[in-house]
Amino acid sequence: MNIYELLERLKTMKTPVFTTNEIARISRLQKPSAIVSIKRMVDKNLLFRVAKGIYSLQNDPILYASYIIPNSYISFNAALFIRGAINQIPATIHVVTPKRVRKRVGGVCFIQLPKRLLFGFNTVQYQGYTIWVAEAEKALLDIAYKFGHSPPVIIKLNNKKMIKYAKKMEINLKEAYI
Repeated sequence: MNIYELLERLKTMKTPVFTTNEIARISRLQKPSAIVSIKRMVDKNLLFRVAKGIYSLQNDPILYASYIIPNSYISFNAALFIRGAINQIPATIHVVTPKRVRKRVGGVCFIQLPKRLLFGFNTVQYQGYTIWVAEAEKALLDIAYKFGHSPPVIIKLNNKKMIKYAKKMEINLKEAYI
């Protein structure tokens, strides 16, 4: 299988992110041969290296951020941007995870929150793929939980949902400046 046939096969998958082992399985190549194909694809900008052993079809951190760690979702300013609550494009995509992550990924920062605080997110269609993104209210409260305050937003939020989530997260809304 040549690299262009492999690329077409990867495009038919439901995920934009692949590990070296997954590419070897999809291409039906031995791992060393798959690594050579991956390198050729990366050299031709057909595939992008996200982290060691992880590759994406597109060089867009918003697209691949929530796929890197299972049970994670995009939050903080990136979620507010995706949801249209702020206009500024974030320089870093913050991903909330239930466990500490040591993996280094360009453009992505992993934030560990307790498992009990992993709620208030759903799927969003982005460039033909499904990504997991915090609701605007939850993203604001994630920021308040982590940093003690939250940024101003430009859309109207659901106050009942905000109060419900704040109680669940044990955040005092007055202290968070919300």
